[in-house]
Amino acid sequence: MKGKHWFIALAVMFLATGAHAGGKAAVRKQMESSMVFTGMVDIEPDGHVSGYTLDRPGALPPVVQKVMDRATKTWTFEPPKADGKVVRARTAMSVRLVATRNAEDGTFAVRIASANFGRPAKEEFVVGKALTPPRYPKVAAMSHASGTVYVIVRVGRDGRVEDAMAEQVNLTVIDSENGMKRWRETLARAAVEGARSWTFDVPTRGEDVDAPFWLARVPVSFHVNNGPAAYGQWEAYIPGPRESAPWLGGMDASLGSDAVADGGIYPVGNYGPKLLTPLDGA
Repeated sequence: MKGKHWFIALAVMFLATGAHAGGKAAVRKQMESSMVFTGMVDIEPDGHVSGYTLDRPGALPPVVQKVMDRATKTWTFEPPKADGKVVRARTAMSVRLVATRNAEDGTFAVRIASANFGRPAKEEFVVGKALTPPRYPKVAAMSHASGTVYVIVRVGRDGRVEDAMAEQVNLTVIDSENGMKRWRETLARAAVEGARSWTFDVPTRGEDVDAPFWLARVPVSFHVNNGPAAYGQWEAYIPGPRESAPWLGGMDASLGSDAVADGGIYPVGNYGPKLLTPLDGA
């Protein structure tokens, strides 16, 4: 019965969101609903997963455990090492579930869309020092054009942002295709302009302590009234295209790019254990 209630609630949410679409059928078809949750995963010396825990499990719908049980049974990581020796490891994880609606029968398919594994120690990666929230563009706020911008910043050795880019913009408003493009550009521009003034404390130890710069992903949310969805709650949105930047040097920064929660700073690069099998356990 709990599962049935979850599907009903999700369907109502989709219908309520689409009710204000004003005939924007093409855009509505792109709609997804998702949530980000966090926890820990236990990796054995041979790379297989022996268990996992979820943060605040009481706040999560039952489908989360169902999907995670299925996926973790098939996950295999590159064997974890410490001081050159293969060891058992417990590592942090951040996972994004996505639910998409089948237009033919109205059912929903739920899958793991992205995930991040591992988290550098505080002294081994940049830490926010002065991250003033970017200003919400007035025209967007007045039009209730809200969403989340995933910003990648390049932090120099002095802790200042040398460059910034909007990697992806997910909107929680429905407009025409041209309108969606305009709102993405508006929010992205505001997020990047704000990010250029940020400062960070740089690493004091670890393998990358002498790096010429560090890359970090920071989600920036622009929301009217209630703000982003609470932990464990589904949020409907229209995913935007993913962009890259020349200064990334051809790096594929897409892995786990949107499996990050608001208010965090997440490393971009070869951090954490490497998953060798399909993310969704297929």
